[in-house]
Amino acid sequence: MILLAVLVLDYYAVFSRFNFRNESNLLFNDHELLSTVFILSWHFVLVWFLGLKTIQDRSESYFGKRVPINDATLVQVEKRVMDAVTIANMGAVAEWVRKIEAKARRFLKAEHSVTMVPVESTSGGRKYIEFECVRYVYDERAGRFQPYSFAVGPTYADLHKQSSGLSSNDARLREELCGPNKIAFPADTFGSALIKEFSGIFYIYQMMTLWIWYYYAYYYMGLVLTIVIISSGLSKVRVFLTAQRRVLSMANFTGVVRALRNREWVTLSTEDLVPGDVIEIKASEHVLPVDAVLVSGGAVCDESSLTGEALPVVKFPVKNDANMVYKRDDSSKSNSLFAGCFVLESQPAVKGQPVLAVVTATGATTSKGRLVKDILFPTKVSFVFQEHLKVVFMLLMIWGGIMLVLSIILLGTTGTDAWFYGMFTISQVLSPLLPAVLVIGQSVASERLAKKGILCVDLDRITLSGKVKVYCFDKTGTLTKEGLNFLGVQPVIPNSLKFGPVLNDFSQFPTPMRVAMLTCHSVTMVGGFPVGNFVDVEMFRTTEARLGKPGEDMDVPISDATVVHAASNGDGQLQILKRFEFVHSNAYMTVLMRDPVTGKMYAYLKGSFEKIREICDSASLPPDAESNARFHASEGCYVLGFARKELPSNITYTDAVNLTRMDLERGGIQFLGLCLFRNELKADTADALEELRDGGCRVVMITGDNMDTGVFVAKRCGMIRNNEFGEVLVVMGDVDPADKNRVVWKTGSNQIEYQDLTSKLAASRAGNYRPMELAVTGKAFNVLLNNGAMRNLLFDTRVFARMSPDDKVMCVRLHMEKAITAMCGDGGNDAGALKAAHSGIALSEAESSVVAHFSSRNRSIFSCVELLREARCALDISFASYKYLIMYGEVLAFIGLMQYYFNVNMAQAMWILVDGSTVPLSWALTQARPALRLARTRPTARLLGPETLISVIGMIVINVIFGIIAVAMLFGERYSNGGWFNCNEFASQFYDIRRWWELADNYEGQVTGIIIVFQIVHASAIFNIGRVYRSGFWKNWVFLSVYGAIITLLSFVTLADPNPLSCVFHINCGTSAALSRLNRDWGTNYSTSFLGVPSSYYSFSGHNVMPMQFRVRLWLLCMGNLLVLVLFQWGVVLNFGRSFAKKRWPQSRLMYKP
Repeated sequence: MILLAVLVLDYYAVFSRFNFRNESNLLFNDHELLSTVFILSWHFVLVWFLGLKTIQDRSESYFGKRVPINDATLVQVEKRVMDAVTIANMGAVAEWVRKIEAKARRFLKAEHSVTMVPVESTSGGRKYIEFECVRYVYDERAGRFQPYSFAVGPTYADLHKQSSGLSSNDARLREELCGPNKIAFPADTFGSALIKEFSGIFYIYQMMTLWIWYYYAYYYMGLVLTIVIISSGLSKVRVFLTAQRRVLSMANFTGVVRALRNREWVTLSTEDLVPGDVIEIKASEHVLPVDAVLVSGGAVCDESSLTGEALPVVKFPVKNDANMVYKRDDSSKSNSLFAGCFVLESQPAVKGQPVLAVVTATGATTSKGRLVKDILFPTKVSFVFQEHLKVVFMLLMIWGGIMLVLSIILLGTTGTDAWFYGMFTISQVLSPLLPAVLVIGQSVASERLAKKGILCVDLDRITLSGKVKVYCFDKTGTLTKEGLNFLGVQPVIPNSLKFGPVLNDFSQFPTPMRVAMLTCHSVTMVGGFPVGNFVDVEMFRTTEARLGKPGEDMDVPISDATVVHAASNGDGQLQILKRFEFVHSNAYMTVLMRDPVTGKMYAYLKGSFEKIREICDSASLPPDAESNARFHASEGCYVLGFARKELPSNITYTDAVNLTRMDLERGGIQFLGLCLFRNELKADTADALEELRDGGCRVVMITGDNMDTGVFVAKRCGMIRNNEFGEVLVVMGDVDPADKNRVVWKTGSNQIEYQDLTSKLAASRAGNYRPMELAVTGKAFNVLLNNGAMRNLLFDTRVFARMSPDDKVMCVRLHMEKAITAMCGDGGNDAGALKAAHSGIALSEAESSVVAHFSSRNRSIFSCVELLREARCALDISFASYKYLIMYGEVLAFIGLMQYYFNVNMAQAMWILVDGSTVPLSWALTQARPALRLARTRPTARLLGPETLISVIGMIVINVIFGIIAVAMLFGERYSNGGWFNCNEFASQFYDIRRWWELADNYEGQVTGIIIVFQIVHASAIFNIGRVYRSGFWKNWVFLSVYGAIITLLSFVTLADPNPLSCVFHINCGTSAALSRLNRDWGTNYSTSFLGVPSSYYSFSGHNVMPMQFRVRLWLLCMGNLLVLVLFQWGVVLNFGRSFAKKRWPQSRLMYKP
């Protein structure tokens, strides 16, 4: 690089004072020798950089010695390069590219990414490495580095046995094996991020191209392009570092905590905690630094930063039960504290005693750590646009090589100058601005989204989002408002298997229903306010009761029992002796309560109606219980069931408290009735979904809620709707209770056989039957997936209900196989689906939302509409910019061949105008605003598709024809209008071809130069014509301003008489003597003494002034060129041509219902 810089400076005689030979002011004596050295050095540097790029991952190992792993100081970690996230129907070209890449990786042995990791040692001499945030410790017996984990638990009883804490020696050993409690990720500095960004292949091409420009007297434009390329790269670096710092800011927290070590309380740094440590839990303004499980006392936590849930949640200690297995993310979630949450209140089991928790995970193994790791090491995404781009670059390089050869032949010269001319041609064909323009378009879209409250952490996902065909939505908190409104209860009439009316006045509820609402919940009081699950809080608020603190006002010695002080209705005080918390796998909760007046004890159960129905005595269920519950669900209600069991009077409260959940719930459970809540739609949900559907997107619901409720909400928001063929028929699929591997399809109370269902679906798709939509439960989804039917039914299924977080991920991935898929949720239990989707947008600012590619401060799903509008606009603009730059290169190449044939060129100022106008015009194209409404179609993403090829090739042909016409017009002047043009007047052999700007002072160079610049500027105007994804041509006022200014300048220079400005561009200019001679011969009155009149001109006549009539004809030809291009692009490409291409080259498009 330094050598190239020295050679460039020597070209401009910067080192002339160091040359003690008088033959030349150059260090290398003559330009031919200097150019030869430069070309050889340029090729050496190019090969050097490409070689470094090829071996950069393995370069460190080349200078090391292979040794046994136990003696190594560096370990080479190889990780298989995973296939990028893609879709099935990317097209033949993209698939061909992927196969070629796979073969190239195998040939170059690059199927694995390679990282050299230093071996480090702990204070105890134990060797370890750290890779992707995880510590791997050397195991001498296994002879390899491997991660260590410590079993905490696994049963509840084991956790209680471990509540005495660790010894110092055990803690030291565990810290050596697991590492400190932090996420060990070396954050990129600004410098390292720059190196990562600017070490790409195309940056190498850009750098090497710019060296040629700097050397060959084109440093003006080289400086401009250097600034543009560096600015675009810095923009990507800024977005990357901002996203990385945002993640790392939430990754680690260092503070102090009290822990039991050697059975004594000590104060430790949070970084010193290890799995198995016992820590004190107390309210704090700092986040919890570990995952832990409560073993004594309870806590109230704010998990909103993790899940997006607004309400605090209550956490309870695990029971000392050897039959219960601890499952952090499932059945034991209500006993688990998660890293990143805030503890609002601790609730000691015994007054004055600390709340204890056993640490279960630290560092990258915590729930938060796994989240951060997924973000820091994402899966690559492949897009048809990017795959085609690789082919386009390859084709342009080949075409550039052909142009190089033609340039040398037409120039009729050999030596170094021919090489420089050819390389200039390649740099014109494959513009160094290509990647920069894409980044600029994405950055503009990102900034506009940010102004609308939508933050982007991955610029490449913006253009990918422009092709979204399927939009999946969570229900609660996304389509509907956060939380539920209590609607009422529908009790079973005593001594009758019939439902009574729906009641909404608490004082009128039957006593068992009132007691259930007062006691069967997970609510606790914090600062005088109830907190807990939002359903429980809403239910308890309805009772207007007051909840005491654990252990207070009790007449029985149970430390964690709680008293409920009823507001009225003669309920008095009720005692909650024990709670078995709600878990998703059970879908219900149980409490043991006691009436202190009568001494009677009851087990009250509350949960999903389906689960309560299963565990109740069938004799207590009304015959229409299921249909009644489904009716309420179909009306949009969130339906819960209540049940109770009266304990025998001979059981003491001590015995009752010691009963296991299984024993407590065994037999004798009586169904009490239904508890109803309403989940209201957000005000703008229906309008947003309608615009998405009108915009050609299929909208789908993936919810954990009841299927009937999901279908009701889908109907309310317009996700399921009638059409011109009739009223929609909704068919629901669930597993057969008698056969868990069979799905039963029903519409209302009527069952439909699978064969009949598929035939009706086929008729419905063809428009020969009423519209049909399917809804399935999570269990049915998995059965259909396993038997292979789900893929066939996927685009007929509108509602996926009772879906677990893993089910949501699988459902999204299934859609991704068929189409570009987006997921919208709140960032809580759908964080996995948000991350998995091609485009994930979280309507939340919670920390878990950073897994999504976009996050919105606005909770409205109109954020999805805004994202699609901007994304489609960005994709369309990216295509326009790419086509413009390709057109720029081809115009220069083809018209340039004409100039090489005549051995002429353009003046330096004209070249600066060509490239100098390309930069602002490319930028101005990106300023187009998105269309006000989503179009039914999506912009093309195929650079090699028929529409793109017809557009580009057709415009190239038109421009070449007009270039030939311009030259023919010039040569036609030999025999008309006084024969002012003499084709033999300029003889390039008398000029130094290295001084290329001297080849411009002639008519041939002038005319071809004018037509080139007009055609390049006109091309930008053509590609500013937005079809339906951008605002109209006239609304991009930034582009109109830039385009208008450049066209005005060009028109003035073309049409005006000799003047200072035209002489800058060496157009219609000449020496004073030559202009005086023209005034005499032509009878004109040109000024001969204006500022900037040249003293010499590189032509025999001393001028290249064209008669006014020819100037006008040439200008009209340029304007006619614009008119023909507009008619071709608007009439042929966007209308007739598009229709013809669709008929001539039909694509196997995915058929789906929006």
